[in-house]
Amino acid sequence: MNISEIRQKYSAISDEDFAVMTKTEKQIDVPTLLSMAADGSIATVSAAKTMVMKAMEENGKDFELTYPETGYSLPAIHAWKGLDSITLEKALDFLNSLPTPGRSELGDGFTAGENAMFACEIIEAVTYIGITELDQKGFVPDKVLRQLGLSFVDETIPGAIGFLGGLDDTDAVKTLAKTAQGKGFISFASGDYPSQFESAGIKMGFDRMFYPIGCFTGTVHALSFAVRAALAFGNVKPGDSEALAEYLKKRPKVIIVQNGPLSYLDASLAFAALKHSASIVTDQDLPEIPGAVKVCKNPYDMIQAGIEERGIIVKLEPIELPVGYAPSFEGEVVRKPDTYVEAGGTRSPAFEVLLSKGENEVEDGKVTLIGKDVDEMEEGSLTSLAIILEVYGQNMHDDLEPVMERRFHSSINFAEGVWHAGQRNTNWVRISKVSKEAGFTFKDLGRILVHKIKEEFGQVVTRVQATIITDADEVQKRLPEAIRAYDERDERMKGLKDDNVDTFYTCAMCQSFAPEHVCIITPERLGLCGAINWLDAKASNELTPNGPNKPLCKGTPIDDIKGEWIGVNDTVKSESMGHIERMCMYSIMDAPMTSCGCFEAIVAMTVDMQAVIIVDRDYNGMTPVGMKFSSLAGSIGGGRQTPGFMGIGRKYISSEKFISAEGGIRRIAWMPKHLKEVIKNDFQKRCEDEGVPDLLEKIADETITEDAEGLMAWMAEVGHPALEMDPLL
Repeated sequence: MNISEIRQKYSAISDEDFAVMTKTEKQIDVPTLLSMAADGSIATVSAAKTMVMKAMEENGKDFELTYPETGYSLPAIHAWKGLDSITLEKALDFLNSLPTPGRSELGDGFTAGENAMFACEIIEAVTYIGITELDQKGFVPDKVLRQLGLSFVDETIPGAIGFLGGLDDTDAVKTLAKTAQGKGFISFASGDYPSQFESAGIKMGFDRMFYPIGCFTGTVHALSFAVRAALAFGNVKPGDSEALAEYLKKRPKVIIVQNGPLSYLDASLAFAALKHSASIVTDQDLPEIPGAVKVCKNPYDMIQAGIEERGIIVKLEPIELPVGYAPSFEGEVVRKPDTYVEAGGTRSPAFEVLLSKGENEVEDGKVTLIGKDVDEMEEGSLTSLAIILEVYGQNMHDDLEPVMERRFHSSINFAEGVWHAGQRNTNWVRISKVSKEAGFTFKDLGRILVHKIKEEFGQVVTRVQATIITDADEVQKRLPEAIRAYDERDERMKGLKDDNVDTFYTCAMCQSFAPEHVCIITPERLGLCGAINWLDAKASNELTPNGPNKPLCKGTPIDDIKGEWIGVNDTVKSESMGHIERMCMYSIMDAPMTSCGCFEAIVAMTVDMQAVIIVDRDYNGMTPVGMKFSSLAGSIGGGRQTPGFMGIGRKYISSEKFISAEGGIRRIAWMPKHLKEVIKNDFQKRCEDEGVPDLLEKIADETITEDAEGLMAWMAEVGHPALEMDPLL
C-alpha cells in the first residue's frame, strides 16, 4: 500500500502510532503474533482517540458519529456492545474504557482484535464527517445487504471473501477475482488489492458484489457487513455478544485471503476476523490453527483452501462462456455508451417465452439462431429479438411455465456485460462492447437458459431446447403463439384468490438467516422478498417436497376480515419455534406477518395513526415517520412481529388484500416518487376498482414533504380518503 497516501489521509494520527500500526515482522511465531496484535491494537486505539479529539474541536462534543445509509450507527460497536447514538464525546469515553490487551494468551489476542476493530470503526467514521459521496469511501450501505438477502439465504451466494494485503502477480490477482466471482462469493478488497484489481481490469462496485473498502483501517468494513447480517436477519439483540458469536459461526461464512507482509494493525484485525468465525488463508508463515488459519503459498489455491477450511458448499454449476458468469454480475448495468447491440424495451419488437411441448418436439440441448448473430451486426445496432425456450418432461404442467420463465431475468443477468430487464413482450436486452469483443453471442443466451433451466428444474423437465431469433419477420411470425400463452396464464391467474384456495404455502428460506421468521404465501400476497409468489411456492414444493416451501391447510377461519385461520396460526407457531402464536394476513395492526430482513419495502403507520406510508429500500431519504428505510428496517427485521409496521414485497401494494382489514390502499398517504412510478400501472387499476381513481395523485412523495407535519397538511389540502376513516389505533 502507498504509505505516503495513507499517511496524508490519516494525518491526525501521531507519527508514533502510525509507525506501530504499519510496522511488519518477517518471522512470526505465536508469541510474536500476540505481541504484534497487542501493540497494533494499543496504537490503533490511541490513533482513534487523537482523531476523535480533533473532530470534537471542529464539530463539538455532541456531534453524532455514524455512517451514512445505515440503521446501526457504528455497526460493530452497536452489535457487540449495544451502543447506539454515539456522539464524539461518547466515542472518546468508550475508547478510554477499553481494556489493555495482554501478550501471552489466545484470549489476549481476541481482546486486541476487538479493541482494534472498534477503534478502526471510529477512525473510519470520523473520516466520513462532511463526506456526501459514498461510492469511493468503503462503507457498504444496509440496502446492499438487504438486496442480497435472498441470494444469501438460498446460498446462491455461498459466503464472503475479504482480500487483505496484495500481490505483485497480475495474473494471480485476476484469477483470484474471477474465481471468487465464478463461485458466487461477495468480495471485499482492502490493502493494495483495490488498486491491483483495478489494474488487472476487474471492475468493482455496488453493482458487482465486489466492494473496494479502502486500506489501513478500512478493513473493518468487511467485519461490519457480517455483523449487520446478524442484526438484520437473525434478530440478534444489540449487545448480546454470545448470541452474535453463535450466529456468526453459522452465517455468513467468511474467508480472509491475506497476501504479503502482515502489519501490526493487520495482526490485530486478524484476531477480530477470527472472532467473527472467519477462516484466514495466508501466504505468510503464521502458526496454523485448524479451521481458522491456513498457510497456502500458491495464490491460485487460496480460495479453494479457504472454502475447505470454512466448510463452504458452492452450489453454482459452471458453464463455459466467453465472459464471466456469476451472481456477482446480476446487478451490473450496461449503459448506452457501453452497448454494442440492444433489443426490446420500447425501441424494437422483442419477447421471451417458455413453452411446454411434446416429447418428440424437443431436442435436448439444441440451440438454434434464426437471423444475424452479434458479430454480424454493427456497433450500436438495434435488433428484434425473440427468446423461446421449449421444454418437455413427464411431470411438466402449465402452471410451471411462468415460474421457469421468470428465471430468465437472473439467468441472463449472471453473464458479465449482458443486461436484461422486463419480461414477456416488454423485455429489454443489452450486450456490451466488451462482451462482444470477448466473443459473446446471441446463441450464448440460449446456452445459458438451457443450462439454468435444467439445473434448477431438472426434476421436472428432461429436455430443453432454445430458439433465439433476431430476424424481424420471424419474430413477428412467432409472437402470436407467445401472446396466446400469456393470455392463457393470465386467465388461470384470475381464479387464484385467497378465498378460492384451501392451501397456502410457507416459505422458510430466510430461516437460515432469520430463525424465528416465516413467510405465509397466498395467491394475493407474495413473499416479502418480492421473488416468490404462490405459484413459485407451489412449484418449489413439487420439485422439492422437503424444501423451504410447504403447503398448509388454512383450516377453520377465526376472522375473515383480518385473515386469521386456525391452520395458519398452528403452522406459524410451529415454524417460528413458538415465538409467534398468531398471524393475521390482512392486518398491519393485529398480529401482522413477521419481517425477515430482505423485504423490498416497509409499510409504517403515520405519526397521527391515521394513515400509512410505504418506503422501499432504494430510497435513501427521510420519511414522514421520522426514520429512513435503514432505521425502520433495523427496528422490525430479524423475525419480529411489530404491529403498525411490516415488511412487504412491492407487488403486494396493488393486491386486493393489502392491509384490507384497515381499509386497504385508501390508507396510503406517502411513498417515494420512484416507487409510485414502478407500481403505477397495477396500482392505478386497483385505485379505479376501489372507486378512488385520483388516489395516486393524493399520495404525497419526497418532492412534497418528508415530515409528519407536512404530510398532515398535504392530506388536508387534497382531501385524502384516510382522513375520513377511523384512526388505526
